[in-house]
Parts: sequence; C-alpha cells; structure tokens
Amino acid sequence: MFRVSFPAIIALILLSIGPTHQAQACQWYTITVTDGATASEVSWNLIDQNGVTWAIGGAPYDADICLPDGCYTLQMFDSGGNGWQYEDWIIEDWIGEFDWDTNLPDGPHGADTFVLGDNQPCDPANNTGCPPGSQTLQFIVTSGSAPAQIGWDVALNGAVIANGGAPYNDTLCLAPGCYVLHLSDAAANGWNGATYTLKYFGGATLFTGTLAAGAADSVLMSIGGATGCTWPGPGGPGDPGGGMCLNSGDPPGDCPSVVCVCDPFTFPITPSSYGTWDEIPNAGSQPSNPYYSFMNPPPWGGTDYGCLLAGELNSSWMMFTIETGGNLGFAFGAGGEQIGFYDWSMWAYTGPGTCAAISSGSLAPVRCDWNAAPWGGTGLANTLPPGGDPGNYGPMLPVNAGDQFIICFSNWSYVTTNVTLDFFGTATIQCGMILPIELLSFDAWRENDLVHTHWATASERDNDHFEVERSVDLIDWHTIGSLAGAGTSQAMHEYDLFDEAPLPGWNYFRLKQVDLDGSASWSEAVPVWFDPPPDVLVYPQPSTGEFQVMAILRAPVLLNAMGQRVPIEVGHDLEHGSTRIRLKEPAAGTYVLMDPDTKGRFRLLIVEP
Repeated sequence: MFRVSFPAIIALILLSIGPTHQAQACQWYTITVTDGATASEVSWNLIDQNGVTWAIGGAPYDADICLPDGCYTLQMFDSGGNGWQYEDWIIEDWIGEFDWDTNLPDGPHGADTFVLGDNQPCDPANNTGCPPGSQTLQFIVTSGSAPAQIGWDVALNGAVIANGGAPYNDTLCLAPGCYVLHLSDAAANGWNGATYTLKYFGGATLFTGTLAAGAADSVLMSIGGATGCTWPGPGGPGDPGGGMCLNSGDPPGDCPSVVCVCDPFTFPITPSSYGTWDEIPNAGSQPSNPYYSFMNPPPWGGTDYGCLLAGELNSSWMMFTIETGGNLGFAFGAGGEQIGFYDWSMWAYTGPGTCAAISSGSLAPVRCDWNAAPWGGTGLANTLPPGGDPGNYGPMLPVNAGDQFIICFSNWSYVTTNVTLDFFGTATIQCGMILPIELLSFDAWRENDLVHTHWATASERDNDHFEVERSVDLIDWHTIGSLAGAGTSQAMHEYDLFDEAPLPGWNYFRLKQVDLDGSASWSEAVPVWFDPPPDVLVYPQPSTGEFQVMAILRAPVLLNAMGQRVPIEVGHDLEHGSTRIRLKEPAAGTYVLMDPDTKGRFRLLIVEP
C-alpha cells in the first residue's frame, strides 16, 4: 500500500478567468485484488466515463487512490482464457460508506461498472444524459404473451455491458462502435409477440425487431456511424467491433455465438453436446435439414442421403466471408486427418435472423454432407483430394465477393481430436475486416518542449490524409497538424507529427483518418502530461483567496494544514489552458491543492485575506 506525500511548488503568473462552476472533490479509496493460484494470469484497467485510465494492475494488488465522483468501468483480462479462478477486485472508501467487489467469472476478458457519488449525469439509471463521446439511447423490450421466458444482453467485444428480461425500458449510454444484441427464449419458441427497440432518447428508432422463433439469435447494432463491423466478429479489448478472423481456436456450439474463421482454420472437436441450444431441426424438416435419396437427389447433384440426419451432435459453428469470387472448395480433415464421421451443413448468412431461420426450418442449405466414410476428409471439391471418398464431397459452390456462409460441423463419432478446415478453389476467404487503414500503433510523448506523435500503418485503402487532434478535456478537440496518407498500399508506413505548443497539464491526442470520400474514423486518445515552467505555475502568491493555475485541473481538491477539505469554486479557460481556484471561505494559512489527474502532483498555496 502506498501513501502520497505533498511536495510544494510556488509560482507567479496571471491568466484570464473562465466561467465558474462548482468543483467536484475526490474521495480516498483503497483498491485490493486478492491473491490466488492463477494470479499471474490476471490484469485489469480502471477507466472513467471520459476514457481516462486511473489505475492499472494485476494480482495481488493493494493501493490507495483519490477518485472524483463519476462512472467507472473495470476492464478485466485473463491470459489463461478461463476467468479469474481465485481472485476478487475490491474497492472501499476510507470512511466505511462504500464497498464494491467483482471478478471475471469466465473467458479471457470482461467488464463491470460502478458509480461513485449520487445523481451522476453519466449514470444511465438517472436518465440525465451520457458522458462525452457516447449517446443517450433508450432500450425498450415489450412483454409479449410470455415475458418470463425472455432474456437479452448487449455485448461489446464479447463483454456484456447490459442485460435483462421483459418488460424493460431504460437508457443505455453507447459510444460509437459495433455492438451485438443477443436474444434468448427459455421455451425455445420465440418471443411470442414481444419486441425490442433501440432508439434515440425521445427520438427516432435505430433498431427494432423480435426473436421470431427458436431459442436464440443475435443482431449486429452499429452505433454512431461505426463501419467495418463483421458479424459477429471475435473482437478484443479496445476493438471497435468485428476484428481479424480466427485461424485457430474452439468454435462455439451455438449459432448465435458463431465465430468468423480464416484459411486454414484448425479447431478441436470433443463430445461436447450441442451447446446451450439445439438449433438443428429434426431430420427431414424442410427446407433447413432435408432428406435426400436416389429419387430426390440434392439440388446440387450427387447421391447424398441428407444433411445432419442425426441432428446437432457435438457441434461447432463457424462463419466465413468471401473476399474474391469464384468457385469455392474446402475440406474438413483431408490428408489422413479424419478419424470419424464429420457431417456438416452450410447455409448462406442473410443477416440478423439467420440462426432463427435455420432453427425454425425455413432456410435451405446451399451444401451439406452426411458422410459415407469416416476417412479422407469431407467438403466441396470438383476433384477429390487424395484418399477422399466421393460420398463425402459435394461440388464446388460458385460465390461472389462479400458472400457470407455459416457451417454447423457435427462430430457424429464422439471423437476427440483436431480438425483442419482448408479452403481452395478460385475463390478466396477474407481473413479480416476491410478497413481504410490497418493501424499498428498510435502514441504520443513529451520530447523537450514539444509533444511527439507517432503512428504506423500495416496497410491503407483509399486513405487521403491523417490529422492529429488535441484536447484538454476530451470534449473539445482541435487539429494541430495533418499529413498526407499513402492512398492504397499494402506496405508498412510510419508517420511523425509534432505539437509545437502543448498546453500545461494534461494534453490528450488522437489520430483522425480521412478517406478519399471524406468519411473519417478516430483512434483512441493518448494522454501526455506537460509540466508548466516552475516560475509560472500559480499566481498570485500570497493571495486573498483566489488563484490562477497554469494548467487544466479536471477535479481539483484543496486541503488545509490539518488535511481537511476546503470548499472551493473552479473555473476553466480552455483556450489558454488555465484554471481559477477560489476559496468560498478564505482564511489565512497554508493550503495544498491536489489534482488526482496529475497522479500525485501537488501545489502549495498561501492565503492572506
């Protein structure tokens, strides 16, 4: 555990005074992360509603921090991919009025939120608006005839940020990004007339719909003009949605959780049942899971007897996107790898509702195979791979760029092994999002009297130019410079741009990328602290109770010589980067001005009324 000392800095400078508003003091809290057998796998970040990081750590952890009131998100990570097994994250205030704890129950990452202080504008429960950079949206779920069976959650990059049942009517604060709405029904017969609606608070509807049938479905929701969303996209911490497709991993046993796969894709199969929901209708259900025969052959030809005639057995669900059109071929377990019957069925992805259409029996497969032999692989091939059986392969499928398909792979033989899905033919598979740029990094740091910003791209597509923007409050942004982009390039490019007039205190920098058509996207913000010169920090000294500080202090706290808080009023001049501090009840003495944003920097003030 650490405590912060109070160094003193005294200075002279006079700046203009901005509009006055009531200051928000900070409170002292202790953060504790318990130890455990898997502590080395644990890491976390604590960020506020403005995206500012206040603490980063692992396990075990024990430290004190002074936090202003507001809304906080704890981002939790586990390198083992199975959640925090023995560790808990705990925050307690020093006066015994606040105690909150959480952990990561499962998976490689997740998030949880808490609010400090009453009636915070950033708290969606107050219906009073959302933090800067996000939108106040209203989410409504009606009852239908069976509300007790309804469930839903909204997830960002796999982390659930809101969930509930029916009826529901509340606000959601969503920043621009790609979100996934998961719909579920305990009776597996749809929502029975209930609907969901996401709309601007008191305004136009963005998304609306229902779970028409079955046990589950997923809906992609692009908020704030976010582009490049690949449904459902595995994503990751800080990923705005979509993401690179997988070339290895363990695909889920449910269609609504389907993952995007790349070429080649190697995955494990085990006797893992059918996941949470059994989406495959009974054999013979038309048209999703049909029977075939010599008298009723598959529409693509051949003598296959049907698709998943035994239903969904130990299933793996995967999805892929066509990058360039042509004839699509693939093989599961070719080259002597297959050691059991690997049955599969493949449908065109038609957008939200695809999983429900499969489950309800209303979507016909474009290809499927009920294996004739437990060897030689299975898939689509106009020329059989070495050792392949003709009863395990169908003809290649003509496809176009942008087409998407879902496959349910069934481990009929209950074996435990690894299977490789290998694509071939004249068509190619898209292994990532088509983005204007593939940004490798964006960083900023102090360099003498300047701030150096640097970024690198792995590829660029129709990229016109970059702009570097600066802010002192993460609300108002100003362009400090621009550089031309590389247009379209598959080569790595590096860029450097300098801020020659950084402001005292915290400076936040972000990268704006502008396409040839004028559309734009932004990076995450990077903070840089810039010390004011020691002789121009605070004016006047001594003072009658009003000071001008040559820095933007977001949440200043004033303590007297006894360590007690003193009520103050605060004003900001964002143009010149200054803060005015005024004591409400000035009294002679020595005071310490503390700003949590500076992570331990303090200023000594002397008041002589």
